[in-house]
Order: sequence, then structure tokens, then C-alpha cells
Amino acid sequence: MLAVGKRGELLAAEKLIEHGWDIALPIDSSVFDLIALKEDRRWRIQVKSTLRKHDYKNTSPHYQFQLAKGKSFKHKYEASELDFFICVALDSKRFWVFPFGKLDQFTVKVYDSNSRFREYENAWELLEK
Repeated sequence: MLAVGKRGELLAAEKLIEHGWDIALPIDSSVFDLIALKEDRRWRIQVKSTLRKHDYKNTSPHYQFQLAKGKSFKHKYEASELDFFICVALDSKRFWVFPFGKLDQFTVKVYDSNSRFREYENAWELLEK
């Protein structure tokens, strides 16, 4: 799973650079994966990645992202730890940008048939506020 996470981080960093952000990577095992810098803004970003859509029996295909930290026991992130989640679907190179606090669950499921998270797809402008 490490390769999945690193691939997502690199794709998110590339997209941020494309949108004019400078990127710094923490050298320790920080809670966040990237720091995005532009003018007077500095955001701590946690990247969550998935390889492909999940297609379980009796459910619609969807992307699923775990927004918790910890290997054995999952814990929610704190507002003091990060500013944004960027969720990356590796198979389609789709991105969702969520300000911290907009999501209160451990798992986010993004369905194409549901508009619940549509406003966050490619919502890079949220980083500009």
C-alpha cells in the first residue's frame, strides 16, 4: 500500500505545481504529506489515494478513501494537524480537494451517480481562499 500512497502524493504535488503552488515534503513522518506554499498561504495537506473503483456486490461502483490515521487503531485527524485532504483516484487521475472540517467520517465513498462530493472534484480554487 505504500506505493499507492506515494503515487497519490506525487500526482497531487504535480497538480498543485500545475496550479502555481510551491511544494515542500516533510522529511520526518509528519501527520501531513505535503506543504503547499503560494504568496502568503501555507497549507498542510494529507493525501489519500485509491487504486481503482470498488465494485462490491449490491453496491454501485465507487471510490473509497480512508480519512483516518493509524495502522491498527484508526484515529481522526485534528484541526491542528492539517488544513486539507486531497483524495486521488489513481486509475482515472481524478482529484477531490476537501478543506479540513468538511468531512466528519473515517471513510469517504465517492459515487459517480451521487452529486454529494461533486463540488470538491478538481476544486483547486479552495486552496486560494
